[in-house]
Amino acid sequence: MQIKQSLAALAFTIVLLISQPGEARADSGIGMQFGEPGTVGLSLRFNNTAVGAAWSFLDDGYLHVNIDQWALREDLARPVDWFVGYGVDVGIGNEWRVAARIPIGLIYEPSKDFEIFGQVAPGLKVLPDVTFYFGAAIGARYRF
Repeated sequence: MQIKQSLAALAFTIVLLISQPGEARADSGIGMQFGEPGTVGLSLRFNNTAVGAAWSFLDDGYLHVNIDQWALREDLARPVDWFVGYGVDVGIGNEWRVAARIPIGLIYEPSKDFEIFGQVAPGLKVLPDVTFYFGAAIGARYRF
C-alpha cells in the first residue's frame, strides 16, 4: 500500500512540476552530477526543470531521482545565474523514500553550450517517516 501511495505522489509531483510555467529559458542540457543523495549520476535540464538520477554507493546501492522546478532564475553577475525552486526526491532501494526539497544554487556559463552548477536542497522527507532532508550536488551539462 505504501508503494502505491509513493508512486501516486511521485506521478502527481511530476505533472505539477512539468506544468508550472517558469521564466522562459530556451535551452536544455545533459551532463553529470556528483553529490548527495546519490554519488554519481545523470543530470538533465529542460528549460527551468532539472532532473537528476544518481546511484548511491553510500546507501548500499540506492537509486535517487529528483525533479526540480526553478521558480526563480536570475542573473547574479554574468556569466553566473542563481536559482531557487521546489521539487521532489524519490529514493528506491531496500526502503522507498519520498522527500520535498527546495533547491538553491548557482549556474556558471563559460560558453553558450556548457554550464557548471552547484546546489543545496534542504527539505522534508515525508515517506516512510517525516524527518529533515538535505541534498547537494555539483555538476556540468552540455546545452543544446
